[in-house]
Amino acid sequence: MPNLRSYLWTATAGWALTCGLAHAAGKEALAACTLPDVDRPAKCGVFEVPENRQQPNGRKLQIHVAVVSASSAQPQPDPIVVLMGGPGEEAVIAAGYYAKQFATLLKDRDLLLIDQRGTGRSNGLRCDLHPKGVDTATVLSDVYPLASVRECAQRLSKQADLTQYTYAHFAEDLEHIRRALGYGPMNLSSGSYGTRAAQVFIRTYPDSVRTVFFGSVVPIDIPTPPTFAKSTNDVIDKIFAACARDAACRVAYPNVRQEFTEILAQLDKGVRVTVPGSAQPVPLARGRVVERFRSISYRRDGSGTVPWIIHQAHGGNWQPIVDSLMSDVGARSFDSDVSMGLFFTITCNEDVPFIDERDVEQAKGTTYLGDYRVRQQRAACALWPKVTLPAGYRSPVRSAVPALFVSGDYDPASPLWTTDHAGAGFSNRFRVVMRGYGHTEWNDCVARVNERFVMTGSVAGLDRISCDNPLPLKFKT
Repeated sequence: MPNLRSYLWTATAGWALTCGLAHAAGKEALAACTLPDVDRPAKCGVFEVPENRQQPNGRKLQIHVAVVSASSAQPQPDPIVVLMGGPGEEAVIAAGYYAKQFATLLKDRDLLLIDQRGTGRSNGLRCDLHPKGVDTATVLSDVYPLASVRECAQRLSKQADLTQYTYAHFAEDLEHIRRALGYGPMNLSSGSYGTRAAQVFIRTYPDSVRTVFFGSVVPIDIPTPPTFAKSTNDVIDKIFAACARDAACRVAYPNVRQEFTEILAQLDKGVRVTVPGSAQPVPLARGRVVERFRSISYRRDGSGTVPWIIHQAHGGNWQPIVDSLMSDVGARSFDSDVSMGLFFTITCNEDVPFIDERDVEQAKGTTYLGDYRVRQQRAACALWPKVTLPAGYRSPVRSAVPALFVSGDYDPASPLWTTDHAGAGFSNRFRVVMRGYGHTEWNDCVARVNERFVMTGSVAGLDRISCDNPLPLKFKT
């Protein structure tokens, strides 16, 4: 998969969704609409649901839906339904991206896109964690500045009951919409934290799922972010090894591993950088830098820049990493692309309370990232409303639904073992490892496997399509 966030920035800039949005009660209630970068018929609508189903007369939510119609006059009853990651990414705005990705499948099936409650136009729970004009030192030290988190929690609590935005609530919305639109069992296509949504839905409504695609799965019973520390080590070390195998990279950065060790030591001692708008040099936090390297490594093109950035910093030029943090592709991109209020509601209740302190202590002194991300997220979550999860919510999912697991061996968020762990509960599964790829990426081979999988509704025969050829990284030199 190319960088979806880059696609979304472009789509957002030129987005002109036009439609008559009706309160939908069925396919006939959807109105024709124009979606960004979609050159085929589409319909849009709004489903009104209670924010709290235990209080049906209380606040209502408008759940925005788009359907990219199948080419066939008699489409199959099993649509493809995209479950976005983040948590907090919106779906409808990405219609063009997914219409192209699933073009072959859309000959016979609809593509159903739903802005999950708390995202996009479905009462998006936006936070501005790094607003323009914020203290530069905060941007260069904190992923989740506490003053911004506190302000966001207080502001959003006036427009939403933040305890009503978990994946369990989204599962109810999705089933309601499926029934209202008259669809049969669906083909779920999930990525990253969207795989959590898929697991919750499968357990709640197993008969409503025909197939499920898990891209970079996030196990429901393993809390993040403690796992990030070791997976970051693994991926950065793989990048160093790949650089050593690449002739041009090896010549340009013969000592990149040592250089990385030395810049971490410099950061530990204290590094101050000059940035526009600040009268004095400001400190650059080690954890913030390593966390940025981790996020850069989500994509192949980002991983290929890591040795260059390290080499620049080792030579005294910290500007590339500072620019990355300060620019729209750094600190502020997550704020604009993700409804951080939903991100906090889910991670602060499904993950952070279940962190094992032993895992944190083990990572603290033995990894590049240490306990930085855990400390940041814990501090933010202390300010967020608490949710009581249903009994058994975090138990591993057991299912016979046909499941296709795809993972990258350069993934700093969902390493290969997460597929082994979550996949163990799916008795009817097939796995593809994308060699040389990162988080929720996509290529032609995965597309062919997925097309056969959805068309047949079975994992049988998928082993006839080989995706084993590794793709070397392309390094910036």
